[in-house]
Amino acid sequence: MDAARVRAPELPDGEWVGSAPLSLAGLRGKVVLLHFWTAGCVNCVHVTEELRALERRYREVLVVVGVHAPKFPHERSTAAVRAAAARLRIEHPVLSDPGLLAWDAYAVRAWPTLVLVDVTGRVALTVAGEGHAEQLAAAIDVLVAEADVARALRRGAVAIAPAGGGTGELAFPGKVAACRTGPGDADVVIAVADTGHDRVLVTRPDGEVLHELGGLYQPQGVGFDGPDALLVCETGAARVWRITLPGGERTLLTDRLMSPWDVVRWHGHVVIAEAGRHRLWAIDRDGEPQIIAGAGGENLVDGPALGALLAQPSGLAVTARDELAFVDAEASALRVLDRPGGLVRTLVGQGLFVSGADDGDAGRARLQHPLGVAVAPDGALLVADTYNGLLRVWRGEHLWTIPVDGFTEPGGLAVLPGGRVLVADTGNHRVVAVDPVGGDAVAVDVGRAGSADVPAGGGAPAATAVTLVGEAGGVLDVELDLDLEGDELDGLGGSPVRVTAEASDPGLLGGPASWALDALPARVAVPLGHGSGRITVELRVATCDGPLCRLRRTQRAYDVVLAEVPL
Repeated sequence: MDAARVRAPELPDGEWVGSAPLSLAGLRGKVVLLHFWTAGCVNCVHVTEELRALERRYREVLVVVGVHAPKFPHERSTAAVRAAAARLRIEHPVLSDPGLLAWDAYAVRAWPTLVLVDVTGRVALTVAGEGHAEQLAAAIDVLVAEADVARALRRGAVAIAPAGGGTGELAFPGKVAACRTGPGDADVVIAVADTGHDRVLVTRPDGEVLHELGGLYQPQGVGFDGPDALLVCETGAARVWRITLPGGERTLLTDRLMSPWDVVRWHGHVVIAEAGRHRLWAIDRDGEPQIIAGAGGENLVDGPALGALLAQPSGLAVTARDELAFVDAEASALRVLDRPGGLVRTLVGQGLFVSGADDGDAGRARLQHPLGVAVAPDGALLVADTYNGLLRVWRGEHLWTIPVDGFTEPGGLAVLPGGRVLVADTGNHRVVAVDPVGGDAVAVDVGRAGSADVPAGGGAPAATAVTLVGEAGGVLDVELDLDLEGDELDGLGGSPVRVTAEASDPGLLGGPASWALDALPARVAVPLGHGSGRITVELRVATCDGPLCRLRRTQRAYDVVLAEVPL
């Protein structure tokens, strides 16, 4: 820690996510950890996960404050910061700092940067990058001991209201995939990485759910390995799986990559985009992962694949010429690899800090933090231009914008047999089917069969499709559970199991709809009001496996009709 501590600059005025405005003066008596981050930075995502254990361990004495310092124009809006906080499951207050006022005051130069402030408001430690959890814990112990001796420590947790997102069947869907199962255009199945609900759904084209694969911590990349198996990137847990359908038997392909973000079959190998260390990998026939592109540094440098520099590769597709197309999110680039270990060349992109929304040739075209790529039937490359909220197409050495509006941070793409494009409209919690020629778009109504849970005291309900018919004023008995995969419940921050119910119409709920529990399975009685609409019950579970802590979530939705007379 710093031998001579300087006064920490006061936090600037701004908009806050998760709490009322805070100040360092108002937090005197607390140890404060400032986390300077930006939403698109994968290293910041890693640090957010590392901080969970510190937040819970030191809940009574430590206040973590996120300071969002945007890299991209899209990230300057508070709405984008709020969505990112919900998507990353951040459990501490976040200051939106679009003008980089706090960034400059603290002389920050890199994402992420962590600044530890003692109880008197002085800077005790500054570290950049990830992997500092143990160092920070040791420093916090010293600061708490100092403050105890001086009788300057103020105990008690700071209340926040975590940002929410996705109250329907999907929450922040990341990637999508499609697989033909027969000769017709309708003979297809779809896989959706329901990232915010820690699962993958396999559906028909109309959205009817065929299989639910749960217990996957923040999955992203999905790809069919024939009609009877899926390749899945369990991004939050740094694992890649092959999962059979319909049985769900899982084979671990690798757990050695950091933030695997997308996966495809290419040249007979399973190829993975490792966003966390800026490389592309292939699982060889002996099951061993081998680097096929990327030297490990973050930049935009073409050339021989193993010496090329990538910048957070986040989407993969095999082109009509049997090349591997990929998007580098942090360089806002569309690139191709001609063969494993061959040459990398950039089609669109100018560098780590050059972005935009311009159409044109390679010299003029601009993207902003793209996360998805797919190949159209005519061989053109479709791009999910995530931070521009656009669907783009690279055709004939020219980038064009497909005239479809309404996307919010689209993350993944897949092409259906008839040529329509599936878009994981991440920020709007939905999947959209787009005609890239006509420009029309239709949301896919992803849904599951009706629930077997019943309103107590109202007799057996009648369930038709996704509708639950019950008596107004009754209760809905719900039991929710999660596979913790060997983790332990983490009660350091209070009750580790939380259940909340939300309704499309407030009148559907007849009373308080949140519960704090200490064990699984979670059994709650949801009080029913009157009317009709959708009730969504969400389970949130805090778990730890040694130093790695997670917040696991799952939801169950009910389309209900509540009758005013006994059934």
